[in-house]
Amino acid sequence: MVSAYALAALSGLLLSLSYALHPFWLAAWLAPAPIIIATLRAPASHRRWVSLLAGAFGGISTFAYHLTVGGWFAALLIFVLVALAWSSAIRLAVVFAERCQFSLALLSVPVVWAAIDTLLIHLSPHGSAGSIAYSQMNALPVIQVASLGGMPAITFVVLLGGSLLGLLIGKGLETDRKEKLVAGIAAIFLIGATLAFGFIRLDGTDRPSGPNTVLVATDSVDRRQTSWGGFLQVYGGAIEQSAKPGSIVVLPEAVLDLPEAQAEVAGRELAERAFETRSTIVVGMSVEGVDEATGRALIAQPDGRFHWYIKQHLIPGIEGALTPGTQPLVVASATTKIGVAICKDMHFPTLGREYAQQGAELMLVPANDFEVDDWLTARMTVLRGVESGFSIARAARGGGISFVSDRYGRVLAERRSDGTMGVLEAEIPLRKTASTVYTAIGDLFGWLCALGWVILTLLRYGLFERVLGRVRS
Repeated sequence: MVSAYALAALSGLLLSLSYALHPFWLAAWLAPAPIIIATLRAPASHRRWVSLLAGAFGGISTFAYHLTVGGWFAALLIFVLVALAWSSAIRLAVVFAERCQFSLALLSVPVVWAAIDTLLIHLSPHGSAGSIAYSQMNALPVIQVASLGGMPAITFVVLLGGSLLGLLIGKGLETDRKEKLVAGIAAIFLIGATLAFGFIRLDGTDRPSGPNTVLVATDSVDRRQTSWGGFLQVYGGAIEQSAKPGSIVVLPEAVLDLPEAQAEVAGRELAERAFETRSTIVVGMSVEGVDEATGRALIAQPDGRFHWYIKQHLIPGIEGALTPGTQPLVVASATTKIGVAICKDMHFPTLGREYAQQGAELMLVPANDFEVDDWLTARMTVLRGVESGFSIARAARGGGISFVSDRYGRVLAERRSDGTMGVLEAEIPLRKTASTVYTAIGDLFGWLCALGWVILTLLRYGLFERVLGRVRS
């Protein structure tokens, strides 16, 4: 029994490293193995507790973060749900393993968690946040599969490897060798094909030149202004130095608070500057209207026009006073189509896909972070580019990371905001290519996994057999 709990703790440690704000990518590949072995070897009366232990350990690394951004209730709820979900998925796999249904056992954990990812994407107010798929953001060949099946495809492949290892060690090869051999070869082939696809997709991809992009951010005490004149005093110099013909200048989220009438004046003045310098300028601001307040991005174009984008996905509680927008914004430039979104919007793969369907080849993203989540929130945004095939320029404050990334998830330049007026300059790659498979089919793979989860659950409790028995009778 001691060894079973020790293995559960080991899996918990690996899960904790996978879910951490700065994750270790290899840990997610190994995490299911020890807990599957432990649950198989534990007495039936202990299996629930053994599997819960691993899930609980897995939630430890992010508990303090969830407490900071969501409070006690949210932190405890996420902690409990993660533990229960891991326990359920592991015990589902063990049930099939003990019935000598190796293929079903092998699929259980990957299918369940890919299905959970899909439900998060479409139902959670935090979008895709919390997925183990983000543990792979430093493994570029692995994340290329997101261009085919989205984030759930990453989760499926990663957890498939650990499940195979755990089941082979836990059950051995003494029975059902043929099924284990066939299922094992199929799993290894799928993992190998995923990695081969990733390397092939990355190999030989040049970085075609595009517009010069300048990201301006500061965490100084005067970073957020309540008047247009004050804003120009803080940011005007950096904008003037950066705004050159053909360039794109992006400032972070909510660097300016203005009433709606003054915001329109600011829009016209910024558009004049963009026209004079033949540049594109994007500024994130909060706008107080007569009936509602909104989080916005102002994009001023070289032709002297300006447009507003209203943030669609707000942080529950923290941005409760704001009214969300309902429409994406895609504007045409001389060289490409530009999409504009704000910070948390990029946690939602569905929104990224919508931009790609409207032809966006470049996303400009003002952002504001919590410092501790700087790396993770930046990489969540990067993955949207892999899924939907666009480059991204994100300007962040609040201890956040400003970066430029390409459609393959390569971060070409980055800088963390601090008390100085930081300027990050990079050439952003643009490529006119067909959209990704994910852009066309969306979360089809994830929904198939959700259906698979239902089928596996019915098979576990013998409900299919009961239905068939009634039909035959």
